[in-house]
Amino acid sequence: LRPITWIMDPALIREREAFKKHALAIPVIEKRSDSKSSSAKVSKSKKKRSKLQKPKPHPLVEDVAEIKKAANLGRRANNPYRVLKSVVDMLRQRYMTKNYEPMSAEEILTLLDLTELVTETRLWLIQALRENAKIHHYPETDKFLFKPTLGYSVKNRHQLLHKLKELDKDGLGGVSMTDIREALPNAEKSLKKLEESKDVMKITRYDKEEIVFYCNKEYELEVDEEFKALWRAVGVDHLSEGDVEKYLQNVGLSAMQGEERKRKAPGQKKPPKKKHRAHKILNTHLDNDLLKDYSEGT
Repeated sequence: LRPITWIMDPALIREREAFKKHALAIPVIEKRSDSKSSSAKVSKSKKKRSKLQKPKPHPLVEDVAEIKKAANLGRRANNPYRVLKSVVDMLRQRYMTKNYEPMSAEEILTLLDLTELVTETRLWLIQALRENAKIHHYPETDKFLFKPTLGYSVKNRHQLLHKLKELDKDGLGGVSMTDIREALPNAEKSLKKLEESKDVMKITRYDKEEIVFYCNKEYELEVDEEFKALWRAVGVDHLSEGDVEKYLQNVGLSAMQGEERKRKAPGQKKPPKKKHRAHKILNTHLDNDLLKDYSEGT
């Protein structure tokens, strides 16, 4: 068999060659990248990266400049309580940054740019710091240091765990997140590690305050289902909180402290509010002799 050969139409070949010549005759301009726009994109990406890498500040640690600003606003407004708050915030900020060196009153005023504080306010401020529950006063040196609610024995997660163990052993419950954040600079990170190791547990209270408790492994017991059913069958709906607390005291147990929420008794309803209707007030009860006509011509 002879191979089949295809012959293209000469007119199509001429059109193809003309198209090639026309395409080569058109000038091509290369699009150059704008250096400014590219640098702007790089700077934006760097800013985004820096924002992502920047650690979150501690909720109780404020900027020193903001504390100074608030202190001087209080000084100019002659508000000593605002100045006192700024001093406490500054001492807390130092403690949160692991600066445990006590400061004298003069050092505090110099740091906050309060050297021009009037003598009367200065004396009041020093006495208020000596009596403040959040400040520890060293009488031998007359210096001051921030004092967390948990004291100076809790400065890392290991000491926090030891504190929670002691509270659990003595039956004193747990510690609030507010107190933990006040004592530990990296409270969230420390608690996350303790929760991952199942050493502690957090419970949210009715007022949305989180309480941290020690997870005592001795209490992880297998309870028989029959005992669970008997426990659930006993109801205490007919007892008030006062009756339950009295029973606990009789058997030598203490009720949980800090639970001050008021609960309504079953079936108790608020009395309906009386609606006051607007009445037209008339002077018909007055004697006609008391009313006089002062119009003209009388």
